[in-house]
Amino acid sequence: MVDVVQFVAAAAGFAPALALMFYTLRDYTFPKVKKPFFDDRKLFAFFALGIVLGMVLFAFEAWGQTVSVTETFLLLVLGFAAMEELLKLIILNWRKFQRKVDTAFYGLSMGLGISATFAFANIYSAALGVEDLQWYELLGFSLLGVMFVPLHGATTALIGVGVARGEAMGYFAEALLIHLSFGLLYESFFLASDLGSPLDTLGVVGLAAAAIIAAYGYFKVHTLSLPALVRDAKRLGRSK
Repeated sequence: MVDVVQFVAAAAGFAPALALMFYTLRDYTFPKVKKPFFDDRKLFAFFALGIVLGMVLFAFEAWGQTVSVTETFLLLVLGFAAMEELLKLIILNWRKFQRKVDTAFYGLSMGLGISATFAFANIYSAALGVEDLQWYELLGFSLLGVMFVPLHGATTALIGVGVARGEAMGYFAEALLIHLSFGLLYESFFLASDLGSPLDTLGVVGLAAAAIIAAYGYFKVHTLSLPALVRDAKRLGRSK
């Protein structure tokens, strides 16, 4: 059963991340454009970096949850969200990445790498904590874990867009707001379950709202933020 859980957790974490990366980046590389907007080698290097960071962040959050109590749990959620987005900003805002269009795409790749292992670890650890695990429970854990894929993809890409535009702090604030909103609504589902059945409905509503926020964040990156950055870069290139 452990082998099945590992396979399902890995598929639920990595398949959506790779699918989103292909879906978004295909319009900015060959054969859609003659000159790609990013270097494939750097793209996958950032994805690999994200994979490592995802495991580190999960381990840190898992430790935080073991030492927290209900009164401090929400503060930890806020603190972890701020820490994660700040770490992304520190990595992407190096001088050699500033005001370069490809930084936005490397940010997206890193974020999806983070989400792949973060989702995998969440699903796997949750499933191992249940005795006599049923298929529908594993499916539920997988759906909960997949929600992190568009979240980290969107927030890291937004920070990358901000660094590329020279407006890092403004986009960092937007990414942080998305992450904070998601985190509070996502965790409301578990808090409601712990506090009693009358609040279960509110918890489900919060979970649905968290999913909408994550999906909207990625939709915005895919349809607005990245295309606008590329259009502006092309326009500035023609004006020089």
